[in-house]
Amino acid sequence: MTGLTPPTRTAGRVLIVGPSYASGTTGIQAAIKSAGALGAFAAAAVTSVIADETAMPVLIPPASIAAQMRAVLADIGADVLAIDGLAGEAQIQAVADILEGEARGIPVVLGLAAPADEAKTLLAPLARLVVVPGDADTRATASALATRGLAVLATSAGGNVLAEGGTVTAFPARRGTDRPIRGAGPSLAAAIAAGLAQGLSLAAAARRGRDYVEEAILTAPDFGRGAAPLNHVHTCRPTPPASFE
Repeated sequence: MTGLTPPTRTAGRVLIVGPSYASGTTGIQAAIKSAGALGAFAAAAVTSVIADETAMPVLIPPASIAAQMRAVLADIGADVLAIDGLAGEAQIQAVADILEGEARGIPVVLGLAAPADEAKTLLAPLARLVVVPGDADTRATASALATRGLAVLATSAGGNVLAEGGTVTAFPARRGTDRPIRGAGPSLAAAIAAGLAQGLSLAAAARRGRDYVEEAILTAPDFGRGAAPLNHVHTCRPTPPASFE
């Protein structure tokens, strides 16, 4: 068990930008659940709609993505943005324009599909933290990207490595968290974004996010075929069953 406790109030606003999955296992659905489970308020701008994990995505026009982001920023506002799953140069450029305009100065947690993700060139320099899958040597992956002035969290089944400036921090994985799972990436990015939105330091937000996701993996429900979805609600207080008498 971790030291995570149920949130008692809503604190921090996270604008999540990414794909929508009908299964609710990953994408913005997983990210919204993670932010909410840690006490943050989550809003979302959808970049694509995916019927399931094997179907071709229906891409949202870049202008519509930008309009969604502007609407949230003008109304609810955002303390941190969590961005993942952009498709193609036009979407990336539209989001970059918002980050350099209406969202200027708001910290960004950017999820990349790989170290060579095409979003890296435009968006990574604007990010507070880049989250990227590592390989067998997560320390080398994180350190290599961090030399470009980025704060980087490289993730793998064996644990995560955070590189910020000249400081490298390893977070070894708990036993049993290497099981097949869906949605760990966007869940982790959103959990870290929630911590930053609530005033935690980057290292503290990364550690709490790691703890949250690992517990969600260890207690994951046996739903669906293949890899299981996360148990996003493990931080929530149990609610007594409703009475229909």
